Amino acid sequence: MRYRGLNTIYENATVDKYCIMPDHVHMIIFIFPDENVRTQFAPTLPQIIKQFKGSITKQIGFSIWQKSFYDRIIRNEKGYREVWQYIDENPTKWQNDCFYRTN
Repeated sequence: MRYRGLNTIYENATVDKYCIMPDHVHMIIFIFPDENVRTQFAPTLPQIIKQFKGSITKQIGFSIWQKSFYDRIIRNEKGYREVWQYIDENPTKWQNDCFYRTN
């Protein structure tokens, strides 16, 4: 399951895994080095998140986003598998979340 819109804006970035929860979104975003783009013009994670939030806001007509975001660098295969599993299992654990509401 890949969010296809991101790499149409940033050719060297892609969403590898995502999960939309009732009050937040999880994503694994890969940013690949591009020899043709100078470092100061390469997209950063804050730029990508800002564009993503802006795009959704424009589509629905109002903002649903908090100002910041939480990021984590995945440094190796083990970390990648752990984050992938967390994202995959997160919906089944939502009812145990402190923000879970039934109404």
